[in-house]
Amino acid sequence: MSRALVLRLLIAFLGLVFILLTIWAGNIYHFSFAVTLVIMLSFGLATFLAEIIIIIDNLEKRIKRLFPALDLSAAEQASINETLDLYVRLKKSHSVVSTRIALLEFENIHKMLSAAEHGSDYIFHDIYLASMVLLGSLEPGQTFKVVSNLSKRFYWKTGIRGTEHTELNMQQARKGIKIQRIFVLYSRSELLELEEVFHEQASAGIDVYYAFRENLESILPYASFAISEDLCTGIVSHRQDILGKVTVTTNSEWISELSTRFEEIRVASENFRLQ
Repeated sequence: MSRALVLRLLIAFLGLVFILLTIWAGNIYHFSFAVTLVIMLSFGLATFLAEIIIIIDNLEKRIKRLFPALDLSAAEQASINETLDLYVRLKKSHSVVSTRIALLEFENIHKMLSAAEHGSDYIFHDIYLASMVLLGSLEPGQTFKVVSNLSKRFYWKTGIRGTEHTELNMQQARKGIKIQRIFVLYSRSELLELEEVFHEQASAGIDVYYAFRENLESILPYASFAISEDLCTGIVSHRQDILGKVTVTTNSEWISELSTRFEEIRVASENFRLQ
């Protein structure tokens, strides 16, 4: 039973009681017909106003259901409206294959948001952004554990996402977030290539480790992963050749398993120490 229906039934009941009381009082105190009529009309007007309020309240709810973006800021509304406008225009002229692919990706957003709402795992297509959101959500004293396959210098030093990711790591480490990062390398040349990155991160207070993939075959479950047990969130990259595609999870059992694997990998790794 809706709240509006309950209010209407309550008003109807009170109206009936009020009419009976008015008639009774009129007989006792000998109200004239005009006085009785005015009292009843006054209550009728109050009932009408109450109904108007209920209608307005229901209308507001319906408008918000039809236009949920109204709860967002003006800038967010503008962004969503612009995106929807672009989607509609492309939908009407989707003859180009690349456009059809883009439209499919847009339509997958609903599935991703629905999965997130229900606490299910979902696929996200930007390893940097996913990692930055998780790392940026941590408070001083909390821990961020990473087994990273970003084993080339350009992953950390080039591009907007790469540099933003690097800067955020430094900032959060200096704020007191405990970051432990294990770099998974393929060769000695990568070790030399990343020495500057290692030094910068270690100088910022990040615990830097490294290991060669050939020594981790039996204990490395995925290409890379990042977890925060404090926020019960994990980001997993399943394959080296599709680095940008990650699974985001809030499954506590999986995160606990990844934490155990992280410790096993850390024990098998070398700790980079500042000279």
